[in-house]
Amino acid sequence: MKTLFLFALFLTSSAFAQITITSTDVSNVFAVGNSATIHSTDITSFDIGSAGGGNNWDFSGLQSTETFSLLSVDVATTPYASEFPGANLATYSQGEYGGYPAEIWSYLSINGSLSNLGQAVTSDSLPGVLVAIKDVPSSIELQLPMSLNTSWSQSYTETVYFGGVPISQTSISINVVVDAWGTMTMPGGAGFDALRIRETSMESGNTSVQYSFLAKNGANVTVSATDPNPPSSGVINADWYDWNLSFTTDVKQISGLPQDFNISQNYPNPFNPTTNIEYSIPEASFVQLKVFDILGNEVVTLVNEEQSAGSYRVDFSGVDFASGLYIAKLQAENYTKTIKMSLLK
Repeated sequence: MKTLFLFALFLTSSAFAQITITSTDVSNVFAVGNSATIHSTDITSFDIGSAGGGNNWDFSGLQSTETFSLLSVDVATTPYASEFPGANLATYSQGEYGGYPAEIWSYLSINGSLSNLGQAVTSDSLPGVLVAIKDVPSSIELQLPMSLNTSWSQSYTETVYFGGVPISQTSISINVVVDAWGTMTMPGGAGFDALRIRETSMESGNTSVQYSFLAKNGANVTVSATDPNPPSSGVINADWYDWNLSFTTDVKQISGLPQDFNISQNYPNPFNPTTNIEYSIPEASFVQLKVFDILGNEVVTLVNEEQSAGSYRVDFSGVDFASGLYIAKLQAENYTKTIKMSLLK
């Protein structure tokens, strides 16, 4: 029966499932070395589906006019960790601040919730000057564990420091509720069970609303509503959206042009706690590399992106998983193959 179940798993798409996003899920997303490409574009309208369950959000046609990469880094290795005591997660990106190229470090903490302590920004336009943006108390991004009807409210103050001197202070209040669940289909065809999060923010007398669609692996779509009180279903007026596929571990291209699609047996195997998986694609392809447990539950997406022809190596860490048999599944163009991996602790 197990063999038949697994065979069916790899031939069929997943059914609707209401999910719970946990602290472990978020920690896995922000594991050091994981990264994602954030895409954004301006729009005029957006279909948010409906409140409640069973949604099938088709985001396969989302566009991208601007992109930047977000990398999870070790807090202790960042240059401004001392500005944000209590941070145990950090990300790094290169973007813009005030219209100029900038480096941005974001500092977060996870302890019953994912909270944002603030950002440290250095800009080419301000050489030698640190711009620090601090939220007090730290703003709650996600209340964990999180499922349908999870809600939270908070007020906090955001202060901007210029070279250590406070130059502005803003009071912000938020009301957040998880009001829907379903499956979202992302650009490239990948599908993920997701929660829809409605956040209403009040700042300086202005009210704004954002809807976010979030999967356990970090895949996300966020849309900013034009109206301060948009409807909870259907097509809404919107100003912009951004999106990203799942956060992935560092994928290294290790050689040039192979002749065939292939995935090699992981090494070492058995392993504890990490192992290497190598695969080859002879042509540019959209690649998915996922790991399932023996019951067919997806535990992590390692690769979910367009890649050029070549041979690649990716690390899989079992530090958060129990001993047992795991199955890695590679999909690229019309090629599908699985390997079995044994985690022994």
